[in-house]
Amino acid sequence: MHRLTRLPARFPANSKYVLESRGPWVRRYIEFPDGRTLELTPRKAATCHCAELASLAETPPPADTKRRKRSVGAAA
Repeated sequence: MHRLTRLPARFPANSKYVLESRGPWVRRYIEFPDGRTLELTPRKAATCHCAELASLAETPPPADTKRRKRSVGAAA
């Protein structure tokens, strides 16, 4: 298969850029409207630690914002 060193500046209408996750790798290709595909080099998947950090950071419960009513005639 012939490999392109650069992608074309324009693609036909309805072309798709497809990403498929395969474990730690992401398979990438361009799918043209007529069914042809242009394989791109696979890349290592970026990992996101956002969910792990969110579970580690415990937030305190919200403060009670309601004021208690004083009973009439109560000594201060």
